[in-house]
Amino acid sequence: MKIKVLIRSLVLLAGLAAWTADTAWGQASTHRPSSRGGAAAGRAAVEQSGKDDAVETVDLGDKKKDSDTASGEQEGVAAAPEMPRETEKEQNGLDSLSLIPSLGGGRLDAAREAHTSTRPSARTMALLIPAPRGPILDRNGEPLAVTSVAYQLALRFEIFENPDRSRVVEFGRNCLEQAKKIAGKAWSFSDEQLWKHYEHRRWLPLPLTNVIRAEEAEKLKDKVKSVRGLQLLPIYIRSYPEKEIAGHIIGYVGSKGKLPTGPINHMDPLWEQVEGRAGLEKEFNKNLTGTPGVWRLMFDEDGNKILDELQIRPKPGGAVVTTLNLKWQKDAERILSRGKRRGAMVVLDCVTGEVLVMASTPSYDPNMFIPNISQKDYDALRNDPAGPLGARAFQGRYPPASTFKVLTVASALRNNKITENTLVYCPASVTIGNHVFKNWSKTPLGDINCVRALAMSNNPFMYQMGLKLGAEALMDTARAFGLGERTGLPIPDDPGLVPTSDYMIRNYKRDFMSGDAANLSIGQGTLLVTPLQVAHMMSGVANGYLPRLQLIKQIQDGNANVVYAPKPQEVQRPLPAYERALSSVRKGMREVVEAGTGGRARLSYASIAGKSGTAQWGPEREDKRLAWFAGFMPCDNPRFAYVVLYEGRAHERLGGGLPPLPS
Repeated sequence: MKIKVLIRSLVLLAGLAAWTADTAWGQASTHRPSSRGGAAAGRAAVEQSGKDDAVETVDLGDKKKDSDTASGEQEGVAAAPEMPRETEKEQNGLDSLSLIPSLGGGRLDAAREAHTSTRPSARTMALLIPAPRGPILDRNGEPLAVTSVAYQLALRFEIFENPDRSRVVEFGRNCLEQAKKIAGKAWSFSDEQLWKHYEHRRWLPLPLTNVIRAEEAEKLKDKVKSVRGLQLLPIYIRSYPEKEIAGHIIGYVGSKGKLPTGPINHMDPLWEQVEGRAGLEKEFNKNLTGTPGVWRLMFDEDGNKILDELQIRPKPGGAVVTTLNLKWQKDAERILSRGKRRGAMVVLDCVTGEVLVMASTPSYDPNMFIPNISQKDYDALRNDPAGPLGARAFQGRYPPASTFKVLTVASALRNNKITENTLVYCPASVTIGNHVFKNWSKTPLGDINCVRALAMSNNPFMYQMGLKLGAEALMDTARAFGLGERTGLPIPDDPGLVPTSDYMIRNYKRDFMSGDAANLSIGQGTLLVTPLQVAHMMSGVANGYLPRLQLIKQIQDGNANVVYAPKPQEVQRPLPAYERALSSVRKGMREVVEAGTGGRARLSYASIAGKSGTAQWGPEREDKRLAWFAGFMPCDNPRFAYVVLYEGRAHERLGGGLPPLPS
């Protein structure tokens, strides 16, 4: 079965998530990285027919180097933005900008350099050129985060022979008025700010706008060029071409600090530098950040540039290649977001442990944070009741509901409480103490074994297993399959909650009781998990071992050399004690789809093992349900583990294999 056909099955499961719930109640503009040609090589590799694109290695490194450099630094020049370079006393507009200043800018003799240092309007300076930030890519080299050239509208003062404050301020005010006409926006600068910039930094432009994208700058360039004292200043800017797709994973960048406003200091930056503030941008900030360059300038007393020399080329940052499949990620988010639904979907490679899809809806567009986000927009995101800032796939804490029943059965088999052939009488309800624990059906199911119990998601069977095991033994199995701990991925994932006796005593002033064991056996009570953890758990059920999860396929330096690649098929935790138990569990999960509560997920061209689940969650007054569908596929030779989560709306009824309908 081809991989692309199988992933269509998983996407279909996302669409079914809202109703394939268990009836048991209570349950990057196209970018090529640094002109290396590597992304194209990666795409070519995965487009070969017959190749398995789920495990294809992406080689983003172009081994062929430019003949005039062995270090690769020439690539930094090609990727650097244009720099202002006047050939006369003053030039304005986009047309006056060239690529990195020529190395043949002309050196001055010592006498002339000394002359400039003794004249009041002359100035020599060395400025820092921020380097382009490296890209973040999907497994096939598709861009998720890139760096491009944008512009700032800037005020460039003339050098007055006898500077008078009123004359300087008047010049600045006139420029600001013209800028307002061009950009349709006013900027607030006091007379003191204008004068101080002239007094201390007259040789450098004063940025007015935050960002003008390249397309808009092209439209404005002629108007800007016609105004003496205005220019378009080139800068690097981060952008996210896929917008909200994988936004929670990629994260965003923010300014490291405002530009200086006082006297020019050695190595002042030409524009604001950025750093990672969230997601992979933050986690791999050091790898993505390039090495700044140095630009040396010298002006005579009339403001004429007499030295313009690039001393050190900026070197681009490295590339971070993720394991994500962008196409699959987009499909998952598109389906999950239909009707403004809230949910999550995770798809893992059972063999390699690679994360192929990790979708959360609703999401947010990281471009909103570039170059900065307004307080109004941030408050709108933060106060949105849909919670777009939260990554449901790896930060949302939910009761696992009936998806946990696979571990209840595995624990009972592993601890010799039953065998696969043991028949257990299952009435319509079980009384424990003063409480009646019901099944979703009012009809007793009679004597059934564990395979049939999983297929029909029978609660009374699980209650009795919980009582036989006790809560501690049940939670030991949960921890063995990775619940209650972070996955180890380079993201701020939530560890969830697997309760212990100490936890119960500390928070409830009592130890585990029989009712707790019954509740936990069906994935209710104090047990909380993330969708990512459930997918990882399903990998363990499919394999008989927990694979070490991977979100990063490669990290490259600025010269496209691979500096990190994970060990292939690394095992995080072997599970030999559960080998026989899991064989029976897999049979039950196959029966869930073939003849049980997950029948709507059955496909003619792929075998699926699954487990559905429904839970009541959130404040009781909101009357909301939660639907799960999780498992692995194909059944006989598992390749993918998956989970789909759907948050029901208030009063929305889920379960019984029917579409969700409002009451």
